[in-house]
Amino acid sequence: MRIPVNTRPVPILNTSPMVARLVTACILVHLIVILLPVPVLIQLRDSIGFIAARYTVFGAWQFDIPAFVLGPFTHVFLHGGFIHLLLNMAMLLAFGTPVERRLSSAMFISFYTICGLAGAALYTLFHPDTTVPLIGASGAISGMIGAVGRISLSKRNGTDMPFRNRSTAMTFVILWLVFNFVFGVIGLALFSMEGSIAWEAHLGGFIAGFILIVFFDKRTAPQTGL
Repeated sequence: MRIPVNTRPVPILNTSPMVARLVTACILVHLIVILLPVPVLIQLRDSIGFIAARYTVFGAWQFDIPAFVLGPFTHVFLHGGFIHLLLNMAMLLAFGTPVERRLSSAMFISFYTICGLAGAALYTLFHPDTTVPLIGASGAISGMIGAVGRISLSKRNGTDMPFRNRSTAMTFVILWLVFNFVFGVIGLALFSMEGSIAWEAHLGGFIAGFILIVFFDKRTAPQTGL
């Protein structure tokens, strides 16, 4: 008697297709960025990062049509350093994967993009005249966290969510909001790092994800009283 052997390759990370592509893209972009000369890096960051003043203050920033159009979408692929990249990719794998598994890849990337745009929009509302580029996927990823929280708070969230009961999900949502605000106020100085945390972008993405997931995942809408 021969015992059948499963010859199908086992993925190193048990993630979903679009999340895997996003993680790969962010890593590749970061590897390219760290090899660039500093002047080129600064120019690239200004071109594909999101600069709020470009949209709100006429003449405050050089008008670059490609940057004007692409910045709100491309800023999510740039990161300020390896730790920033590592933390964001870990969160994307943890929270993006269960969301994509409830949606099609096309629906997921649309949802992810909208959350990233919402993060940039709220950041602009708080800092309308800043010329400091907003970079990182944190806003979009915060949307995935909001979506997971909303789904987990529904009466029947399924078995594909990180939180198996509503009380755990509610505790996580509250703690995430509190810590996001606290670390946003303290900044990166606590970790002996330069720069600041764009908590406004995180909050914007989170709100968008929490509210809009019901329009993308029809299993959530009729089951939640939120």
